[in-house]
Amino acid sequence: MEFLQAIQDAMPQLLHGLVFTIQYSILGVLFASIIGLVAAFMKLSLFTVLRIISNVYVEIFRGTPLLVQVLFIYSGLPLVLPLHQWFGESYLIIAATTALALNEGAYITEIIRAGILSIDKGQKEASESIGMTGFQAMWFIILPQAFKRMIPPLVNQFAQTIKDTSLLSVISVGELIYSGQIIIAQTFQAFQIWTAVAFLYLILIFTLTQIARNLERRFQIDKR
Repeated sequence: MEFLQAIQDAMPQLLHGLVFTIQYSILGVLFASIIGLVAAFMKLSLFTVLRIISNVYVEIFRGTPLLVQVLFIYSGLPLVLPLHQWFGESYLIIAATTALALNEGAYITEIIRAGILSIDKGQKEASESIGMTGFQAMWFIILPQAFKRMIPPLVNQFAQTIKDTSLLSVISVGELIYSGQIIIAQTFQAFQIWTAVAFLYLILIFTLTQIARNLERRFQIDKR
């Protein structure tokens, strides 16, 4: 009973942290998707400079830990740029979101690139033969087909984004892990609190997975 009571007492604060986790996850996924789409197009570009820029970006953010990126953006950059003066207290949100978006965007870049390349080149040639421009062919023909194939890896990456928000606790972002740490410092009930935190993450990831499965099923029905 004491175990359940400890979790019940901590739940309001943990749920408050969960809200922050969801908010940062949504922001991270939104901006990462935009970055990933742009970087993927750059990687597929005929212009060497754009391909080099995209490749360098992907290698840097896939080749270094997210924790280092978070600390660099929040603590390192303000030493050379007056970012705290420019943005004030809002810089915490900006730094956390930027680090998440840039890191996850590097992985999404490769997912989108692979998805586009998986579509037969004949699709583009056929669309151009009926008078569509390259942009129209990509937007209306290639991407919709590629997106169906990208759903599983994108969902995996989105789930990883949710889990990666836990690293934002190192810069005192009040997400789920940080809330758990605060409660444990006050109550010394580490076993109970971490059990509750793990359960909340499990529910969140499970919900996302179910949504993804419904999307895949819907696309399969539409395909038939």
